[in-house]
Amino acid sequence: MKKGLTGFTVFLVYVLTGFFVLSGVASALNIVLEPANAQREVGGKVRVHIYADDAVDLLSMGVKVSFNKDVLQAESASKYEVDADTGWVMDADGDATTTGDQYRTPALEIDNANGTVIMIGGNLNGDSTTGHSGKVLLGWIVFEAIANGNSNLSVDLGKYNPNHPTDTFDNFVGVGGTVDEPTNVPGDLGIICVMSGACTGDCNGNGSVDMGDFAQVRASMGNSFPDADYDVFADVNANGSIDMGDFAIIRAEMGSTCPACP
Repeated sequence: MKKGLTGFTVFLVYVLTGFFVLSGVASALNIVLEPANAQREVGGKVRVHIYADDAVDLLSMGVKVSFNKDVLQAESASKYEVDADTGWVMDADGDATTTGDQYRTPALEIDNANGTVIMIGGNLNGDSTTGHSGKVLLGWIVFEAIANGNSNLSVDLGKYNPNHPTDTFDNFVGVGGTVDEPTNVPGDLGIICVMSGACTGDCNGNGSVDMGDFAQVRASMGNSFPDADYDVFADVNANGSIDMGDFAIIRAEMGSTCPACP
């Protein structure tokens, strides 16, 4: 489905001001975190990708991730903004060579003092815009473990109406103005445990570091995000690539049984 440039200009104004259009409700999608569960020792890092699953022609998104500020800090975070075809970039004429009409605003907000990250984005690609469908990457957060303890990763909508909880802005809007807000938010969608003896290298989440984890790292070795073969589960040192640093962690922990989260 296509929309004219005039309609996209109006949509751009809505996104930049945080007011999303109101309209009928479509079948709802879900937010997914990968990895949803991880263990780290103090000083370790974990990269968490945030997806909207079962999306249909999404033109906008908005999520807020909350974490325990006494256990984790958000070292960095980003919306997926490689281009307007796959990421959250608004390009009014759909021409990547003309940059004067490209927008990546509103800016992502990291608030470590309160333990939150908010990311809001829009997708616009001129007359060829069809929106994002399927399992859509919204962005990612790299957390650093700063103290022992547990941190739930709680996900909510990115923006609420000032009259919340009665009214909300429509964060997830598709082509044609359909609203497709996630059904599993607000909710705790993940947990990161920080403790001595943690299994950083348990890529496959089976409770131990074994040859399965080694095979997973080996299969993705040499790939960096956003390569097709990049595996966020195998990126155990959270540097955005699968390299010898990840292999060294697996090798050092090989044969370990993971402790239970306290």
